[in-house]
Amino acid sequence: MIPLEHLAATPAAILVGAALLEALLPWPAHLRLSALVPLLTRLGHKVRRPDGTPAVQQRSGLLATLVVWLPCAALLWSVRNLALSEPLFDLLILLLLIESRPLRELAQANRQLAQGETLPLARLQAAPWLKRGTERLSALGVSKAVTETVALRLVAQWAGPLFGFLLAGVQGALLWRLTSLLTQAFSPKEPDFAHFGLPVARLYQALATLPALLLALPLLAGRGMGRVARGGLRWPFPAGGVLLALLAARLRVRLGGPRFYAGDKLRFPVLGEGDEPRASTPARALARLQMIGWGWLLLTLLLTLGGEFV
Repeated sequence: MIPLEHLAATPAAILVGAALLEALLPWPAHLRLSALVPLLTRLGHKVRRPDGTPAVQQRSGLLATLVVWLPCAALLWSVRNLALSEPLFDLLILLLLIESRPLRELAQANRQLAQGETLPLARLQAAPWLKRGTERLSALGVSKAVTETVALRLVAQWAGPLFGFLLAGVQGALLWRLTSLLTQAFSPKEPDFAHFGLPVARLYQALATLPALLLALPLLAGRGMGRVARGGLRWPFPAGGVLLALLAARLRVRLGGPRFYAGDKLRFPVLGEGDEPRASTPARALARLQMIGWGWLLLTLLLTLGGEFV
């Protein structure tokens, strides 16, 4: 018989416990880590070199990333060594690092608002989540943008930190979450950070590739889905494009297409061959991806239990 305290201290149990608590416990918006993005953006504006060459700005962006991450990693390591229970400490820190409830709230708000007279409210609700202009978005455009956002943000602030914890413990989860926050704060889609934000954006894409592909893997089953996945490689973030392409095919909707960033019109690949997204599409997309994520978590727990019995 496996001692309960031993099982609870395994990484798999900590992963499942943190994900379950985060899904059930309400968490005030001002206490979520995503509330740090405006502060990090102001930090970026202070340390970037607008008069420097692109190479100088990229070096400044890399330095800013290290300045944020190294003290946080050192503080976490120091406090963890003082904790009475390291598994409990890891559980609480991981609970702080992951965020899926805000995505469910965004998807639910889109279901209620992206129609008729409430469309302006839907645009306002989605605007803080999007780097693109929302003033010209129709109800279909808002639903499409929110669907793409909840799928990619689920990788950034839920699947990614959980995967980082599995690979490198709580320090790996912290590195992941801070990288995703800095990518949002120093987004290269904004003119001010076009060069400054490139180092952390490239680091984020490297870290996000495997978790995005793990979420996409169960969607790959079926005839013709390999061709669909290859079409997603044309996306600026290829692994994210594969995930969105397969998700669009499963939901029978179209994602991607043109959008406005800082007033400039950019043409992204069109993914999928179905209908335009509806107000309910973001919630459906998020539910499907979280179901896949929970499947991987439960598989990890089962493998841990199997290893204990061997």
